[in-house]
Amino acid sequence: MQVDTTLFQASNGRQPRGFGRWGFQVGEETVFVVGQYSDAKRKAFKVAEDHGATRVMVLPDKKLAPQGGNPERPDNKLTQDQINGIKERLMAQAETRTINKRTRTVIPMKSMKAAEVMMVFNIQSKRTAHAIVKRGYHIVDYMESRQCPGTMEDVEEAYRIAKWWFHKKLAGRVPYGLDADDMIQEAVTRLVELAGDPRMQEASYKFYVVRSTMAEYLRSNQKHAHEDEEEIEAPGSRRGTWDRTYRATETMCRVIEARGITSMARAA
Repeated sequence: MQVDTTLFQASNGRQPRGFGRWGFQVGEETVFVVGQYSDAKRKAFKVAEDHGATRVMVLPDKKLAPQGGNPERPDNKLTQDQINGIKERLMAQAETRTINKRTRTVIPMKSMKAAEVMMVFNIQSKRTAHAIVKRGYHIVDYMESRQCPGTMEDVEEAYRIAKWWFHKKLAGRVPYGLDADDMIQEAVTRLVELAGDPRMQEASYKFYVVRSTMAEYLRSNQKHAHEDEEEIEAPGSRRGTWDRTYRATETMCRVIEARGITSMARAA
């Protein structure tokens, strides 16, 4: 049994993978399967065997998580009022703990299942929910950035440090589409938020804050980072938009050449 991914690669610039609503062309019939690509492909092969076909074509239109749902998220059998009631009861049991030298508000978890934790605290990952149950408590606002309000005596120094770090370490390496001024402003804002931290008296800590802030900015704004897992030969960033465009163009040129429309050189 053969699977043809030419149309999908030409449209998306990569091989099919992941969860979604996959479309397959089996002979004259179009089959749609929701799930992981490997499972969907096996189901499409089974349909092809029933029809006596030996070839399956992956359609280019793939929709991630149909209807905006999450495949790991359990069906919510509780009303919003019930969820609010459970959350208020748990918040009444909240206590303060020091975790990794940071003061955190935690909620003890007693006899709660992972599915209940996901529904009550709007957690999308089963792994995270199971970790909370195993740990025995939920950290409130875990992803919230730590702030130490204070007075930044020299804002110009903050800009100088952020600009120096960017031009020294990141100039020419930032993916296309990311604004350097935004990264610098993000680092300066973080320096101002931590102005009350005693460690801000040290220049080395200021550089550490700038470096970590810019690194987090790159991670959070990296486009299509989950899509480019295979080895590629294009120059530039392995996960960059330029590489996606390059590979998509190359794939379309090969399709044109395979159909005998024109030569590969003229198509390019």
